[in-house]
Order: sequence, then structure tokens, then C-alpha cells
Amino acid sequence: MLSTALLILALTPGLSDPIMRDGFDANLCPAGRQTRANISFQGFTLTNVDVTEWVNIWGRASSFDSPIPWPGVASSMPIILNFGETTYMSLHFHVPIDSPPNRFGWLTHTEYNYGQDLTAAISTECGDFNPPSSVCHSETVSGQNLVPWRVASTGGFCLLTPNADYYLNLKITDPDQPSSTCDSSSPSCAIGTANNFY
Repeated sequence: MLSTALLILALTPGLSDPIMRDGFDANLCPAGRQTRANISFQGFTLTNVDVTEWVNIWGRASSFDSPIPWPGVASSMPIILNFGETTYMSLHFHVPIDSPPNRFGWLTHTEYNYGQDLTAAISTECGDFNPPSSVCHSETVSGQNLVPWRVASTGGFCLLTPNADYYLNLKITDPDQPSSTCDSSSPSCAIGTANNFY
């Protein structure tokens, strides 16, 4: 009797995160992915930027630079001007096979242009906010780091393997949370970031 009840409970549709789904396919992303945004670099704005690739956001320090692949530019401080309140971003990047073995870094969710608290995860899957390792997931507030990562084989950050593809998945943790820098009636917020790696 208990087994039947558990089976029925397991099969009963319940509340689900609209961004998440089961059975990821390597070529598909869950519904709700934001693929374009306006990005500000040092006061100059690039409009309709493809935000499915890391290089397009953190691969340059100014709007006049040519993009540099992951890990990008250490002095990059882009502001995502219209991060959707109820969407997510999933930014693909490739860790080069010749990455320095002691390389590590993180993105910072800046205090200026704070917007909203963010949930972030690094995964091999697009839109995956539940990666196998808990160190590859974070829920942050202004001024905190978004999923510190490492190429080094030891350490406490999210381990990235050279010659592998990953996604940095980002979403606003609670779109209903009041924010002093993001109007509650707005469908999007400005989110400030800074790229740091060593």
C-alpha cells in the first residue's frame, strides 16, 4: 500500500520551476532562455547582443574591443541592462585544452547596478541550476561572487576540465523580491557584473 502511494505521489504533476525540466538534450535548452540583451561597457551600449555565448559579455572590456574567448578579459565590467525578471541566461563557453593548470576565477555580482539577487550554476547542460557538484551552484546577493571556478585539480571551487564545454546559467532568484534599484513593474533589471580570473 505504501509503495503504491509513493508511486502515485511520484507520478503526480506538481509545481515545477518553469526554467527547469528533466531529460536534458545536448542540443536543447529549457523554455524561457533569454538569448538577446543590451550590454553596457564603460558607458557605451551594445544593443541586441547574443547572450548565449560567454565571449559576448565577458570577452571584452569595452564595446570597441574584439571579443576574446573564455575566460575573457579580467578587466571586463559589463552591465546587462535588460536581464529578464522571469527568464534565464545560459552562456556557453569552452575551456581550452591548454588552460593554465592553476587558473581560477569568478564573476562578481556588483553592488552598483545591483538589480536583483541572482542564482548561478556552471553545468555541462544549458539551463541546469542543479549541477552534480554543490560548489558549482550559488545564490548570491549584491557584491558576492557568482560560482567561483578552477581548472586546478585541487581546491574548493567548481572544477572545470580543459577541452570541455560548459554553460554559466543565471536567473533572478526571486523576481517578486523588492529591489531599490529595479522597478517592480519592470519586466527586466540592470545587473552589474565584473570578471575576475588569475
